[in-house]
Amino acid sequence: MKKIFTAIVLLALLVLPMSVMAMTDITDDELSTVTGQAGVSINVDVTANLTIGTVAWGDSDGFTGYTNAGFVGIEGLNLTVHASGRHDGAFATTGATAVGYMANDPITIDVGTNDGGQSLVRIGLPTFHISVDTLQTDIFVSGVTAGAPTSTVAQQLGAIYISGVEIRLGQSASPADAGSYDAGYVTIGAAGAGNTGVNMFFRVNIDSIAIGTLSYGNTTSILAGDFGAAATAGYVGVRNFNIGDVTINSGVAIGVGTLNTAALNAAGANQGTITQVNIAIGNGSTIVVPGAITGDVVLAQDQELVTGAGELGNFYIGNFRARVVNNVGSLSTQSLVQIWAH
Repeated sequence: MKKIFTAIVLLALLVLPMSVMAMTDITDDELSTVTGQAGVSINVDVTANLTIGTVAWGDSDGFTGYTNAGFVGIEGLNLTVHASGRHDGAFATTGATAVGYMANDPITIDVGTNDGGQSLVRIGLPTFHISVDTLQTDIFVSGVTAGAPTSTVAQQLGAIYISGVEIRLGQSASPADAGSYDAGYVTIGAAGAGNTGVNMFFRVNIDSIAIGTLSYGNTTSILAGDFGAAATAGYVGVRNFNIGDVTINSGVAIGVGTLNTAALNAAGANQGTITQVNIAIGNGSTIVVPGAITGDVVLAQDQELVTGAGELGNFYIGNFRARVVNNVGSLSTQSLVQIWAH
């Protein structure tokens, strides 16, 4: 089996796109200051309500002992989202002649080729404000009725409720100057010579993420069998969740390939021919939160975490940093995610 795994990893590397960090042929500084004579600018100012009856993931043949089709998913999803340029701080429009809002960066799209023949799509991210008033949905597992997954009270896993979401894209060392804010960019290119696939690099600068309430709970209690009418709905969650200044730098390569393990390891047991989605994460990819991540942990009788609320405590995470480094204990020097059917 070890030989099979070794062969799979080796061939998977062959079908992966070339090094993710090949994207750095153009430096971060160059990409962050790109200007062009031609290209597309897009401004978005949209408020939309989204409702979805059911979203489910299914398996047509189950597994041992549970061989009928099954699904896991959510139902009754309902949310209202607003997305537009920022109106806060340096972007505020407070008077008849104030044009702070108009200083927002739009979405930009440019395509170019360097002297080495490498072509890239560059998408400049906007200084942006995304808000979600409320989001609520139920989680379930189910079989199939009338050709579709159907939830029952007996197979409800619980309910999720989120309110007061505020996300602001764009960071600046000079908060008083709207023109100095930078939200980052995404580049998209081909995998490289001899490979077909997608190579992406992105730098995302988030000013702040705030969630007023995030809860999970049950509309009926698992304790009802023992305590009867005394056991009713309950919820646990976080209030006043805040993250300030998030910077994400990452390279990701995505390719799809087929491995014939029988040909690679004809003398031993094998898994046959497998088609995989291969995702390589570039060494040096980072997520940095130099400030604090804070929130209050609460138990309550309602999803809003208000009725009968009891605070368990507060959490504080300071100076968070996650970085992908050279892979250890594998034939690959890059971190990989491989997905295939079984």
